[in-house]
Amino acid sequence: MKLPRIIATALSALAPLAAFAQSAAATAATETVKTKSLLEELSAPFILPLWICSAVIVYLVIDLYLKTARKQCIRPVAVSTLQQQFRDGAYHEAFAWSAENPSPLANVVNAGLKHSPSGKQAAEDAMAIAIVGENTNYQNRIAYLSVIGVIAPMIGLTGTVIGMIQAFASMGQAGAADPSKLSGAIGHVLHATASGLAVAIPAFIFYYLLRNRVSHIIHDLSIAATDLFRKFPYEHLEHVEFTGGETYAGVPNWLRPQAEHHEEHTAEAHPDDGQAAPAPEPTA
Repeated sequence: MKLPRIIATALSALAPLAAFAQSAAATAATETVKTKSLLEELSAPFILPLWICSAVIVYLVIDLYLKTARKQCIRPVAVSTLQQQFRDGAYHEAFAWSAENPSPLANVVNAGLKHSPSGKQAAEDAMAIAIVGENTNYQNRIAYLSVIGVIAPMIGLTGTVIGMIQAFASMGQAGAADPSKLSGAIGHVLHATASGLAVAIPAFIFYYLLRNRVSHIIHDLSIAATDLFRKFPYEHLEHVEFTGGETYAGVPNWLRPQAEHHEEHTAEAHPDDGQAAPAPEPTA
C-alpha cells in the first residue's frame, strides 16, 4: 500500500512542474504566433511601398551628405588653382580650367569670367544666377525627402482604412462570439499606421537637417567666388571674348540702314583712313 501512496505523492509533486511546463510551452507558442503575425503584417501590400520609401531615404541621405560636403563643393584644388591663375592674370586659362573641371565653385567662376567683358554688374549677375542654379540642384534632390514624408503617412492611413473595413466585415460575418478576426484586423490597422509614421518622421528630420546644411555650403560658395573677383580688372577685359561668351545681340534691324549710311558717310569724309601715310621724300 505504500507504493501507490509514494507514486501518488510523486505525481502530486510533479503536477506544478507539469503545469509550469505547459504554461511555458503555451507562452512560447503564443510568441511564435505573434512573431509570425508581425512578419506577415510587415509584408502586407500597403507596407511594402513603405519599405521602398525607406530605401530611398537611406540613398538620398547618404548621397546628399557626401555631395554637400565642403571639400566636394569648394574643392581645395579648385581654390588654389583658380587663386594662382587670378594672381597671374591668366583669365583665359582659368576659364578653360573651370570648364574642364566642373564643380560648384568652378561653375560659378566660369559664369563670372564668361560675362566679365560686359562689366562688373553683368559678371556679378551671372555668378548669382550660377549660385542659384547650384542651390536649386541640391534643393530639388532634398525635396524628395519631403515628398516621402508626406506620402508615407497617407500610405499608412490607406492601410488603416482597409484594416477598418476588414474589421467591421469580420464583425458582421463572425459575430461577437469570435473576436479573433476583429483583433487581427485591428492589428493590421495599427501596423500600417505605425509603419507610415516610422518612415515619415526620419524623412522630415533629414529634410530639415540637409536643407540647413545646403544653406551653409551655398553661403560659403558665395564667399569663395566673391573673394576671387575682388579688384577684378573689368576695364581691361572689355573687348576680350571667352569661348562660349560671345554676344549675339546686334543693332536693331530698323536702325541698320541709318548705321550703314553713317558708316558710308564716314568713309567718304575720310577717304584716306585705313591707308598708310606716304613716306617723306628724302632730302638732299
